[in-house]
Amino acid sequence: MACKVLVDVHVDPDLLVAYVPEENLLAPDGPNKGRFDHPYLSFLFYGMDAIGDFIPIKQLREKYNRPQHEVPPIDEDA
Repeated sequence: MACKVLVDVHVDPDLLVAYVPEENLLAPDGPNKGRFDHPYLSFLFYGMDAIGDFIPIKQLREKYNRPQHEVPPIDEDA
């Protein structure tokens, strides 16, 4: 099965969306909070949370059956 992914404009400014075989997608070992620019970000995401994860719009959450983004509580004992 192929997955539709956004392409970073710094990697290839002429390619906005690509289909990638699912077996070629790899999860990073740790957080990857580097720069990612794409003209569709403002249409698909509300922005980023405090730890740098994108907050998807309602339509994406519904399409992929994901819960609403919630800010984790602040641990005042830490």
